[in-house]
Amino acid sequence: MSETLSVPVSFASTKVTTSPDGASRILIPTDGERSEARLAARLHRPGVIRDALLAMGDVLASDLRYKATDRADYLAYLIGKGKTVTKQVWDAQREYLALTYAAAAKQDQALDPVLSIMADAIRLEVLSRDESTYAQLALRRPRALVDADHAGDSSRAYGTTFVDFGSDALSALGRVRSYRPTTLEFEPAPGTKATRAVPMRWLRAFGQMQAASLLAADRFELSPIDLYNVLLTLRMRRARTPPRGLRYELVPGESPRLVIEPWDLVVRGTGGPYRGAQPRVIRTWGRNRLNVLARVLPHATRLDVAIAGPGLPAIYTVDLGDATMSLVAAVDHPQTDVELAARLGRSRGEVRRTLLAALSQLRVGHDLATGQIYARPLLATPPPPNALRFRDAREAAAHRLLGEAGAVTLTKVHDQGNDGRTIEGQVVDAKAHRTFFPSFTIDREGRTSAASCTCSAFRRAGIKEGPCEHMIALRVSFAREQAKLESARTTAEGRALIMAETRTLMRRTQRGAETYRLSLDGRHVVARFGIGDALRMQRLRFDSADDARTAYFTRLDDLATKGYLDATQD
Repeated sequence: MSETLSVPVSFASTKVTTSPDGASRILIPTDGERSEARLAARLHRPGVIRDALLAMGDVLASDLRYKATDRADYLAYLIGKGKTVTKQVWDAQREYLALTYAAAAKQDQALDPVLSIMADAIRLEVLSRDESTYAQLALRRPRALVDADHAGDSSRAYGTTFVDFGSDALSALGRVRSYRPTTLEFEPAPGTKATRAVPMRWLRAFGQMQAASLLAADRFELSPIDLYNVLLTLRMRRARTPPRGLRYELVPGESPRLVIEPWDLVVRGTGGPYRGAQPRVIRTWGRNRLNVLARVLPHATRLDVAIAGPGLPAIYTVDLGDATMSLVAAVDHPQTDVELAARLGRSRGEVRRTLLAALSQLRVGHDLATGQIYARPLLATPPPPNALRFRDAREAAAHRLLGEAGAVTLTKVHDQGNDGRTIEGQVVDAKAHRTFFPSFTIDREGRTSAASCTCSAFRRAGIKEGPCEHMIALRVSFAREQAKLESARTTAEGRALIMAETRTLMRRTQRGAETYRLSLDGRHVVARFGIGDALRMQRLRFDSADDARTAYFTRLDDLATKGYLDATQD
């Protein structure tokens, strides 16, 4: 399995010209190796488009991965103080770091932004270097863009290409002003040729981000000022202890509440009411990735959020009036999945399965603001069909193990309270003729710690090279079991299997946050409720475990109708 894909590109230079009347024209080069897609258009609101394009540049450069500390400067300081560290040690470490980082940079390159020029809009897509943030900017025509009248029809050609978003282009965009007429031009031209060594996992993440946008999700509206207040709070405070999530409390008929952890600060939403049928508490992680929206929130008229579930991308769609920016995340004209199903005479489910495959294989694009599907081949030469199925060879090996009956077994799941859960298991690898015993702890933020395995890969490098295939298989198996148990709670057969559990519910009142902790243990049901730490307790004993279970779930359903949110820690 090849780990990188070589993508040839060719870009000319960014050009900025200013006419005698003060009007500005910015030419941003597109890939000369790709299609002849081009556009010259006048901007209706130059200041808004400027901030939106600069925000896309922030996403492209974003990399929140842990970076090893360079100790070369510290060693030089010790040498200057006459310490025993020799200059040879300092030179050797500096050379090693230079070689290591240079090699890593060559092996870990992101694709240039993807530009799709179409009749209804131009769409720009980027994925961050750390594969964690996807953004899509759609400039609607003719509201945001007007074709340059003097350029004629030759200034417009539809298609998909790459666009140069280097320092020169971003610098030119940063000088755009609202009071100055500005024309933006995308044009291919012969330029400097280069080759991008793009990791296959990066391409796979790009397709997965788009495919996740078609999943069923909880959707609600926020006022832009609500999210801006959250970002302001995070800039002023630093969380030193977990959890560091952003929690949404959704009660039907009420505006969403945003809760900033670990301080439990509540930002009461001022947008529209939540229209779901059941109250929900949704915890999201990676809240620092939302900082890239700070540039565009002052221009926003509406902010929509869609969250598919734990571990899946949360999609923030910012409405800028004549443009939309969405953060996560063969048809001639864009259509929604419903329109495609009607046109093809197929069921919506069948069409969605086909679209999910096409999105994952990078053949089409999904407008996250309107739901339209449009033709957008990400690469001129598509990768092999199976190349994007798994992130790397270890993930492929893990799924091979998961596909073998009885190969992966959960042997112990121990709740460690605030420290998370410890997961232990057994993996029988028939191909290797060996049995392995992986284990790890999942903390309250979903991170893995205290990992171990009896395989040679872990004994050689520990967790420094990432989890081994046995840990991956055990983690996926655990997630599947949790999803199966949670799904079973909605059926009578599934509830009959539950003999003991504890659920924590919460409701916010004018007096404060009211907690209701309900426990089932055989024939006993115990309720603890109140505000703050002083909780009242009620203990009930029933004639049979079935009676206790019925009373337990009846009370849970009754609390849900009274506006209590299930705040049980995952």
